[in-house]
Amino acid sequence: MLSVKRKRYLTFRLISTFVAALVLTFACIFFYVFVINPNAMLNHILDRQIHYLTKEIVTDAQGKPAQLFHDEKYSWLYQTLSTELFYQIVDQSGHALVQSAPQTREFLQQVDQQFSDEKRIYAVQAQGMLYHVNNAPLFDYPGYYLQVVISDRLMSIFQLTNLKPLSVVAVLVSLLCLLLISLVVWLTIGYMLRPLKNASATAAQIEPHSLTQRLNTHKLPEEVLPLINAFNQTLDRLEKGFKVQQELLATTAHELKTPLALLRGEIEMAEYFPKREVLLRDIDQMARLIHQLLHWAESRESQNYQYQSLYLSDVAEEVVAYLSRLAVSHQVQISVSGHSEAELLHADRSTCFVLLKNLLENAIHHAPAHSVIEVTTTHSGITVRDYGTGIATEHLPWLFTKFWRGPHRRHQGAGLGLAICYEIATTHGWQLKAANSSPGACFSLDTSSVSGN
Repeated sequence: MLSVKRKRYLTFRLISTFVAALVLTFACIFFYVFVINPNAMLNHILDRQIHYLTKEIVTDAQGKPAQLFHDEKYSWLYQTLSTELFYQIVDQSGHALVQSAPQTREFLQQVDQQFSDEKRIYAVQAQGMLYHVNNAPLFDYPGYYLQVVISDRLMSIFQLTNLKPLSVVAVLVSLLCLLLISLVVWLTIGYMLRPLKNASATAAQIEPHSLTQRLNTHKLPEEVLPLINAFNQTLDRLEKGFKVQQELLATTAHELKTPLALLRGEIEMAEYFPKREVLLRDIDQMARLIHQLLHWAESRESQNYQYQSLYLSDVAEEVVAYLSRLAVSHQVQISVSGHSEAELLHADRSTCFVLLKNLLENAIHHAPAHSVIEVTTTHSGITVRDYGTGIATEHLPWLFTKFWRGPHRRHQGAGLGLAICYEIATTHGWQLKAANSSPGACFSLDTSSVSGN
């Protein structure tokens, strides 16, 4: 499974393709040198001899090659190996002008019998042995040719002492080059794909409340730019559609508030109205739903937030004062305690008020009569705890889902209060969690991920 996953990586594919191409190239080179053209070493040795001897030609008064003057460093080689390695200069008719040693004259006569100005490198049989001849024209002396002859057994010694070790060295050097070049290619691909990885990390962080973010196209490969640009254009369309949806929701909620207020006024002012209390309760519930929808739409728009420095303990005291009459009507008490070193936060005060109000209001509705609701501000956030029946374990994952309401709720809510709290916390970069405290439930807001100003 892991190997299949690796094959999907672009880096793995590129490096694999490059390594395969490099190995194939080296294989072709070795195949050509050692299989198709096994005499490459022979040709090289003979060509080097021709190149060296051409520079040592001495001419006579008529400008014809007369002799070869050898450096003592190399002249001994032709004297010592006079039956294995020798040379001669011949004219167009194959007549020898210069020879490496007099004792080789009879043998060279056999070479002259096979002389041809069209032959370059050829083999001859003489004295029961195989010899290799390199016949090269002397361009500085038109009409003359330099021939170098080497025995097959001497050539075999050269190949044994040079070609085989050379092949081993070539294989080792090829493997080292393969590793080094693969490493360079891997690093280069990693550097080239780094902007793409950064763009992927940015894309993974984009959420509904951060649709204004766009992927950076700086230093991206030209091949992936159309994909990134298309993704950014998709985000543009999503942001536009999301704003239209939010504006429609906010406008609808705002426009419905006035008719409901007028309708409630008409019912209250009427002298006789059947089922007055039922209608008023339904109107209040609709007004509450519309109010929460408005809060929901506003909480999802990060540009609506006006950040300032504040302490959550101050906001908590305002919320407690605001909900004091509701707490009295439900016969519960609210206890507020604060940490002496609470963190100064950079947050939107109005949405923080809504967040804490919804948490505390939820606790009031679920707390039993004559119990205490504990609001505790800590160095890293705030907690709200009641001593009610708690939350069923299977319901915990659904608490912050919009329009979700528990099967045994004690009040007629819309199922948006906790969802609004979660949205506000997420927009600020905070974490809101719920847990059972045995007895009761505890909601904790963790603000440690955001630094204070």
